[in-house]
Amino acid sequence: MKDKVKIGLLLTLALCAMLVVDYFSTYVFDAIILTFALFATVEFARLQLKSGMPCFKWVPEIATTLIFLTAVVGYLCSLSAILIFVCEAVVIGLVYLTVFLGSAFVFKSDTEKDEFRQAVGMSTTRFAFFKSNNTLFAILYPSVMLLFMSMLNHCQELGLVGFSANTEGSKMGLVGIILIFAICCLEDTFAMLFGTWIGGKKLCPKISPKKTISGALFGLLGGILGAILVYFVAGAIYKDVFSLVAFWEFAIVGLVGAVVAEVGDIFESAVKRKAGVKDAGDLFRSHGGVLDRLDSIIYATPYVFVCLLFLFG
Repeated sequence: MKDKVKIGLLLTLALCAMLVVDYFSTYVFDAIILTFALFATVEFARLQLKSGMPCFKWVPEIATTLIFLTAVVGYLCSLSAILIFVCEAVVIGLVYLTVFLGSAFVFKSDTEKDEFRQAVGMSTTRFAFFKSNNTLFAILYPSVMLLFMSMLNHCQELGLVGFSANTEGSKMGLVGIILIFAICCLEDTFAMLFGTWIGGKKLCPKISPKKTISGALFGLLGGILGAILVYFVAGAIYKDVFSLVAFWEFAIVGLVGAVVAEVGDIFESAVKRKAGVKDAGDLFRSHGGVLDRLDSIIYATPYVFVCLLFLFG
């Protein structure tokens, strides 16, 4: 227990340090997010393999790097968000096409010798399609979803929101990132504390035996409080920008964000359950791996990104 508390405190300090880094350099923060995305991709590919859904070795990690590098080039070249999305789709499409054609035709002998293919009795072409789809899934989750954090970080440069030209709102991307962590961290904390204290009926016993309905409900309250806290603190700093948004709108963002975070947590639990493991990794020792720490954040990031577009667009 003491070890878990120590690691938790270190992770909290690391998060604060990341936000400080982001304030001074968005590109260094992008590099940190890429690092986390690579660790998460490795862990997810490993879970897929244990679940009987193998993907091509090293391809997800290479694709993740290409995805983030493409985005950075887009920022430096002042491309619009739409053009960057198009470029990302082309990169992902080319990677998928390459691995499928390569495994089905160029390296067909490797596919024929694959022990898993022989065990399930698939044809070489069907197995190439199956493995390529698994690889695509390992690319889209979590890498593409975390890419939204990078794009949120560069929202002013991309002209994604109405405050992009406002000097007062020059750090609003950072506010959005803080909002993601505030919703997810308080949702998780409230769910754990009140779920343990109150107990009661299990939320999904076959997937995650420790999660309770009471914990999930109080987790929603935590998400709301996290969003409200960010609203008042950021509103005091960026008064003109936040005058465009009502208090209740941010409360709804926190409520739905907490639901999305819980879905992400349950999804990751289901993947680990299928793979027959307790944690996705052991990078953070008693706190598991990167996926164990970012499961809810991965889901909440695209959601908050879209919400800010609607709220401040």
